[in-house]
Amino acid sequence: MEQVKHILEPITEYTSLDVMRFMVHGALYEKSPKHWTMDDRKREMQRERLREVGVVHVTTGKEQLSTGQSIVVSSFETLERLNNHLTHWTPQVYMWGKANNEGRNFENIRFITCVGVEIDKKISLEEIHYAAAVNNLPSPSVILSTPRGLQWFYVFSTPFLTEKGRKAGRFVSEEIKRAFVNVMDASEVEEGTTKPIFELEADLGAYSLGYFRIPREDNILYFNGQALNSEWALAWAKEQSRKHKRPAVANTSSSRMYKKVGIMEDPAIQSIINNVFLRGCKGKLGRNNAVFILSLAMKYEGKTESEIIDKIDEWNSQIKSPLKHTEILRTVRSAMNDKYNAPKKDYVEELAEMRMEFVFDIRTPAKERLDRQQSHYSEWEQDIIEMVEQQCTSDAPYLCGSLRALAQKIGEESPVGKAMNKSSLSDVLKVSKKIIVKTNGKKGRNARTYITTRSVLLKSNKHNFKAFLLGKLAFNEEIESATLEVQFQGRTSEAEANKNSENKRSGPGG
Repeated sequence: MEQVKHILEPITEYTSLDVMRFMVHGALYEKSPKHWTMDDRKREMQRERLREVGVVHVTTGKEQLSTGQSIVVSSFETLERLNNHLTHWTPQVYMWGKANNEGRNFENIRFITCVGVEIDKKISLEEIHYAAAVNNLPSPSVILSTPRGLQWFYVFSTPFLTEKGRKAGRFVSEEIKRAFVNVMDASEVEEGTTKPIFELEADLGAYSLGYFRIPREDNILYFNGQALNSEWALAWAKEQSRKHKRPAVANTSSSRMYKKVGIMEDPAIQSIINNVFLRGCKGKLGRNNAVFILSLAMKYEGKTESEIIDKIDEWNSQIKSPLKHTEILRTVRSAMNDKYNAPKKDYVEELAEMRMEFVFDIRTPAKERLDRQQSHYSEWEQDIIEMVEQQCTSDAPYLCGSLRALAQKIGEESPVGKAMNKSSLSDVLKVSKKIIVKTNGKKGRNARTYITTRSVLLKSNKHNFKAFLLGKLAFNEEIESATLEVQFQGRTSEAEANKNSENKRSGPGG
């Protein structure tokens, strides 16, 4: 990828509403629904049916952020009217939302429109542009000032839609955020050098798809109106992931090692541990959820209940609003219940507001056959082999009958004790390499299937076995002869003797 050599020229004439409209791809209603005309309603309802619109969450200050409160806005008209009173918003568009932040989770994002990066110190715009150029990125689309630092955004040319697309968008956003923490020269990374050119120190713990400062006339420092090509951004993110030996979005599950230890070192878990201001409210995860999550994480690593309580007590003493010891005991004991194996990843990410990298290795023991409704083909195959070896003889080395009758007989004599499905029997006979199957070539009620195994066939009548191997007799004729030999051997000998004696009496010309 060719390194960017210049800074994109900013737009000089714009409003804060223009910037917000650009960042969310116009995915809100133009007017508040209570001000719609008939034409407005017709147009907006069509956009709703096409899933082109959603809602954003906004707040009037950090107090609302800390208490889990928000204002849900669905139109640009409302954003413009409240703009001077708002401080934060979610530049991602959600399908729906409520005032207590309900619905503000990753699964409810309608589409990912942009990615935000935050830094808690004052730097120049030139440093941001330079860091972007070193990382082979264009200049950010928007740069805002904050009381403590700066925030900048890359707006995607095409929003990331669908579940798979949203995961790809999150992957791209994480790689872009990482690129501005320690700025590395691309050629040196390729050669194995890990020393950064300079440390920009962007906030790695900030959730790149969460709350950011809302664009206002007094905080917009730079706006170029240029979107980052989504396909190019995904390719760039995969290249970054490869260079730094991080798992890419396409092969995340296959490239990670499953493990039992290391969950407590995960960045998301560490974010929860280090959040001393944690305090929940209605509709938002809080201290009890944190205790439950941390208890399950330690339980997953093999810690005992007493060890977990000691660690949670230590953590509880560090947060600004500690819980009562009785509340901790109740929550930890609840986490020790056998029905819980590990913390749920979605809850960890929601509480930490960042991606969880750790992959759990939770393997549920297989149920016994009698406890399951279905049997595996390998189990049915073994039932058939045992039945053949027990019931077949050297003179009749097979089970014979219609498929339906055979399925019923095999099922009733198996450990399950109930008839086997005809289709299951057909599938087992097709895939088995241990069972030999032949038919008499007929259809309908006269169709017969013959089942045997190699070991039983080897012990059968040598004459018939040799004829079968040489192909001199059709298998159904061989079966017929084997059956007649068993059942009618005496009658055959007697019939031949009678025929010979009759020929002798009649004589020539008789």
